[in-house]
Amino acid sequence: MTRGFATITPECEAAFDDVKETDNLNYVIYQASAHDKKITVAESGKYEDYSEFLAHFKDDTPRYAVVELSYDFPGGDKPRHKLAFITCSGLACFREGAPEGASIHDKSYYISNKDHLYRALLDLSLHVQAHTQADLAHAAILSQFKAL
Repeated sequence: MTRGFATITPECEAAFDDVKETDNLNYVIYQASAHDKKITVAESGKYEDYSEFLAHFKDDTPRYAVVELSYDFPGGDKPRHKLAFITCSGLACFREGAPEGASIHDKSYYISNKDHLYRALLDLSLHVQAHTQADLAHAAILSQFKAL
């Protein structure tokens, strides 16, 4: 079994800073390579609809993500924004009849590196470990913010 700690490339923190500090991006998806022992940016962008962000998760590929979520605060005059860190080990398990998904080797490598990446990215409001499609739903993540 391969153990973490992968090298976090400078582009990872730069993309995170863009999500956190600018309006250029509102999500970044990271990938870890057990072969290269690196965590890199797989994709980043600005979604208009949350489903656009979810479409980037592949069935057989574990990913980490940081996403900015907006929500209305009761009594507030403008929407609030929070950053969520998401760990997902592949979405194939979310669909009936789908193949098993990511290999156990890839999943274990992701699990061993998630805290390493999470600690490198400052000012995250929430860590979501997605085990089902429902865990990634916009409303489910927002309800966790409200519990904070």
